[in-house]
Parts: sequence; C-alpha cells; structure tokens
Amino acid sequence: MRRLSAVATIVAGAMLGVPPLWLTLHPPPAAQHWPVFVGAKVDASALKLFERACLNCHSENTDWPWYSRLPPASFLIRRDVEEARRHVNFTNWGAYSSAQQQELLSTIGVVVRTGRMPVPRYTRLHPEARLTDEEREQIYAWSRKERKRLSAELAGTDQESVRAAK
Repeated sequence: MRRLSAVATIVAGAMLGVPPLWLTLHPPPAAQHWPVFVGAKVDASALKLFERACLNCHSENTDWPWYSRLPPASFLIRRDVEEARRHVNFTNWGAYSSAQQQELLSTIGVVVRTGRMPVPRYTRLHPEARLTDEEREQIYAWSRKERKRLSAELAGTDQESVRAAK
C-alpha cells in the first residue's frame, strides 16, 4: 500500500510539475501583426468579424493560447491552423490571383452562411468566435460584394486589353 501511495505521489508531482516546466522551456511565439486582405475592400465592421472569428487560424496573426504549447494539444492545434491556412490565408490575400480570390470569396460566403465556419470544436474553446445569423449574413454579403467588384475590375481590364490590341 505504501508503494502504491509513493507511486501515486510521484505521478501526481510529475503531472503538476511538468506542464509549468514545459511552458517555461517553450515560450509562446511572438505576436505577429501582419496586414490582412491586402488589395481587398473590407469595411470596418466586416473586418472586425473576421478578426474575431477567422484570423486566428486563417492568417499569420495567430494568438496561440497557453495550452497550444502542451503536447498533445500543441500538435493538434498546429495541424488545424496549418490546414486552415492551406485553405485560405488572409495574410497572403494580395498574392492570390483575381480568379483565386473570387473562388475563395465564393467559398467563404457559403461556409460561413451555412455555419460550417468557424468550426464547432474551435468555438467551444473560443466562444467569442461564434457568429450570429446576422453576422453570418454580413460576411456573406461582403463576400458577394467583393466578388462583384473583382469581376467588374477584371471585365474593365479585359476591355482595355481589347482596345489596346486595336
């Protein structure tokens, strides 16, 4: 019985001592403040929604919570953020072609409007990222408006090319 008690004490001590030591040895990454949506026309209220619900995963401006530095959560969170950035990275918005931006805008509108984004496992830990139906509609409306703006710009460029060729 003493042996079991000693083992339990050692295990409990390790469980309580390892996380603080691990966090001390693995400080959080420095906060980044990269510009997002370069070249896009985003009104202030839509940008606020993106900052609150999207940019933590879909940009280089991730605010890593303390538990993102503890295994196994660190591996899972890093994987999720990398996957999110592969879908769309708003820090790289200006590097996407106009066609890519239009396709992304279409996808953004649909996944936000239908509630597939932000994902439920994220909003369970980050309730501030939950979007109301009105906020979802606001992002959807912005994505449609921005897609139309890009289409009009592209059409204007095509007409200029035809005139220049004559």
